[in-house]
Amino acid sequence: MKRPRLDILRTFEVAGRRLSFSLAADDLNISQAAVSQQIRQLEAYLNTPLFVRHHRRLSLTSTGQAYLDGVHEALDRLDSITDQLFPGRQHQAVTLHCTSSVATLWLAPQLKSFQQAYPNIDLRINTLDLPHEDRRSARADLEIFTAGVVTKETHTAKLLTSTIVPVCSAKLFSGGKRLDKPADVLNHKLIHVLGYDDDWHRWFRKYQLNDISVPHGLSVDSSLIAIEAVQRGDGIMLGRRPFIDRHLKSGELVEVFKKPFHLYSDYYLRKPPQIAGQPASSRVAAWLTDLVP
Repeated sequence: MKRPRLDILRTFEVAGRRLSFSLAADDLNISQAAVSQQIRQLEAYLNTPLFVRHHRRLSLTSTGQAYLDGVHEALDRLDSITDQLFPGRQHQAVTLHCTSSVATLWLAPQLKSFQQAYPNIDLRINTLDLPHEDRRSARADLEIFTAGVVTKETHTAKLLTSTIVPVCSAKLFSGGKRLDKPADVLNHKLIHVLGYDDDWHRWFRKYQLNDISVPHGLSVDSSLIAIEAVQRGDGIMLGRRPFIDRHLKSGELVEVFKKPFHLYSDYYLRKPPQIAGQPASSRVAAWLTDLVP
């Protein structure tokens, strides 16, 4: 009996995990039409619907979910056997370019679990502060950017939307009372992070403080340094979630306002077209996607 082709099963696994044909197309570096066609072929072969097509989203049927679990397990097993039988492929290096803030605040706390899940992948995180063109020539396998120019590139998909939050130390306000209105920040020192220099300017403009010059204050070249200064009670910074989530959860940082006076910034993941033939890079890309809350 003829079985479904392996490439179609891989497409189904990604589409089922992402619950999106367009996101699956980005992950696999094929067109959305190709993903949709392969899924239709698989459903026709099985004579069973695997997905429910809603207006703007997908969901799995109960049969589709059960089949996804089995396909995912089988593909993982196949990849593991490949690594075991071909030692030359066992330790594969994947280079990821990103900012130091993304690396230290978001990725570093997750690296232990990554190494446990993928012991045969040597993940190399490069945070060199290079111009965009120089990063492209540095032969990174994957790249995370927040610059708007990235959205115009092929093989690039939005990874996450960061919520930019004014935060401080709990001890900055007596009695735990938080601020009420945006102009109240002018009574406190502001901490600026180089590389995110425009965040405070955007925040002031968004909350209609256009007639006020953004106060100068402590400027540091690392979000980690800014967080340490905030924890000492030296002032207020604009922190980026989910990168500061563990600090908020622990109480080391607290939101400044009672209401959500927030900004937003998109981050993108660039995957070169050859990633489809690089299982290690594809696994790292999937891992990054799964980290997003």
